[in-house]
Amino acid sequence: MNNDQQRSLKQQIQQRIALLENLLNTDETKGTTDEEAAVESQVTENEKRELAALKNNLKWLDSDDAGYCRECGCEIPFARLQAVPVTRLCISCAQ
Repeated sequence: MNNDQQRSLKQQIQQRIALLENLLNTDETKGTTDEEAAVESQVTENEKRELAALKNNLKWLDSDDAGYCRECGCEIPFARLQAVPVTRLCISCAQ
């Protein structure tokens, strides 16, 4: 991954982080039934997990390991990092 790609990926992640933080800060339980409230709660938990993973990957992008699979050490294709910005695995290791 070259510097321009790294910068682009960081910007993409920062935009997603801002969106998730905004959603989490303004999100109220909108469900009128217990079932709807439970679904909304699960969605909020998923958003929190994604937010944490994105923040970790933003730090990872500043490390020497940035762009390399944590399992096999191969370079993760930039297209995969763009499509799945929370990943630290190449396609082979993710399967």
